[in-house]
Amino acid sequence: MHVHYVSPVNDTVNDTVCYLIKQNNKITAAEISERLNISLSTSKRKIIDLKKKGIVERIGSDKTGHWKIIEPTEKKIK
Repeated sequence: MHVHYVSPVNDTVNDTVCYLIKQNNKITAAEISERLNISLSTSKRKIIDLKKKGIVERIGSDKTGHWKIIEPTEKKIK
């Protein structure tokens, strides 16, 4: 029998990363890792998770761009 792990709906690290992006839409993965005392790779992985879930998107380049939080109504339109 195979048991599949289902991640919790309220992932506190993802929620906190999302909160930090809401507070500063130009925040970098390095700044997130410093603020949360997590590794840079974990910070990048959490950002990728949020992007895959359609919660955030990057507008512009990595260097000069910013983050956009996608509202639930915007998800339905796309």
